[in-house]
Order: sequence, then C-alpha cells, then structure tokens
Amino acid sequence: MPAPHQRTKELKTFSMQVVTPEHIKRDPKKMKLLYIVRELGAVSERALAHLLHLAKEEKGLDLGYNFVVLGGKPVSRELMEDIRALLYVGFLENDPRTRKLKVTSMGLEFMEKNPLPPEEIKDVISVVNELKPRISSIDAEVELAKEELTPRRRRRI
Repeated sequence: MPAPHQRTKELKTFSMQVVTPEHIKRDPKKMKLLYIVRELGAVSERALAHLLHLAKEEKGLDLGYNFVVLGGKPVSRELMEDIRALLYVGFLENDPRTRKLKVTSMGLEFMEKNPLPPEEIKDVISVVNELKPRISSIDAEVELAKEELTPRRRRRI
C-alpha cells in the first residue's frame, strides 16, 4: 500500500462501439450525412448543426437528430457521434487549417459503391441547397474565430 503522501496513477478504461464501413452502410442517417457534407463541399460542425436544425424546424426534414439550443446554437449529441464515426472510418476529414469537414476520396468511393436511392436523397439535397446561403455566415464566423486564435508571425525586415 502506498504511503499517504504518494500519488498513484490509475488506468481508466472505457468501452466504445467499434464502427466499420458496414455499420455506416446500414445506417441511413450516416449515409445521408455523407451526402449532405459532399453537397456542401466543406462545412464546419457548427454550420452543419445549424443546417440540420433549420431543415428540421423550418422545412420539416427530420433526419432523426435531437437538438438542444444552447446560447442560440443548436447542439446534437447524436450528430456529433455520427460525425465522429464518419471521421473514425475515414469517410470524412477535418481540415486542420479551416476546421471544416470534407468527404475524403475513400468516402466518395464508398458512396459510389453504396449509393442511396435517388428518391431517398432528392429531398435532402434540395433542402440543403435551399438552406446553404443561410449557413455561409456561420462558416465565415468559424473561420474568423480560427484566424483570431492563430498567432501571427512577425515579419523580419
């Protein structure tokens, strides 16, 4: 037993469900999320949450995500978990410079091999294109915040 004044280190373990491409293929929410990110090109997580919240509240397009509005910003735990799963399998990537999500070449290849039926995705894409201008300001805000946090190098003369 350690002395009362000594510190001990504990190993903390947690269990997490392993996500495979097969899981993504069988989950229509994650597949639609891939199509949405592909349609947007590059999007921040915050702008994506706003888009899906607006789609649910204003357009009636419910992809199955529950949102809580905190400080005027919609937050969804399920959405963040799905984004993490798509990042984990390599279908999405988070650009470290712009902090935006993009579909990877592996994700595009996966979508080609496992396409969703056009009638299933047509409404989703039309709503995304309709709401895209409204979330562009949120994306710009995220970019500005990133620039403010990045220290600027001084020029040498």
